[in-house]
Amino acid sequence: VERSRGVALDVENLPLDDAATYEMLARGDSIGVFQLESEGMREAMRQVKPTEFDDIVALVSLYRPGAMKSIPDYARGKRNPDSVRYPDERLRPITEATYGCCIYQEQLMEIAKQLAGFSGAEADDLRKAIGKKKRDLMATMEVKFIDGCASSGTATSVARNLWSIMTAAADYSFNKSHAACYALIAYRTAYLK
Repeated sequence: VERSRGVALDVENLPLDDAATYEMLARGDSIGVFQLESEGMREAMRQVKPTEFDDIVALVSLYRPGAMKSIPDYARGKRNPDSVRYPDERLRPITEATYGCCIYQEQLMEIAKQLAGFSGAEADDLRKAIGKKKRDLMATMEVKFIDGCASSGTATSVARNLWSIMTAAADYSFNKSHAACYALIAYRTAYLK
């Protein structure tokens, strides 16, 4: 950039709130942008219309087999946060930042601890099973999760739905720090574009 345009940039200190970058991404104009250039991802960005760095972090995680079905819900919640409904009020502090969507492994761990009574170590085992796609290990945790939810007063339908989200996450989901690292590179390449 410095050679071709005469502009010296400190890539590690780019502003993360550049309006032109977000406008470009909201249009789905991201060919050549790390992690954001596939047609499906470009459509997801047109739905979500990212306006802040956290949206890019979420998109990087949402556009994975385990969370992809939540893209419309995230987009709707972003447009109208008052439309977000929590099937159990204990989910609000865990998922409010992602408009009621469970998209990060850390959220799933917290749900297991808060609603199903998992210990920190058990929740980490769940994260490992999700992260490594170990369906056999996941299957061994289902009864404990459903029973734990019942013991904490969670409606059976809510517990079953949460478990289905967790099993879908085992198809491929990210932890938030991994998504944030990818999002930072994506944002930087979008800014440069």
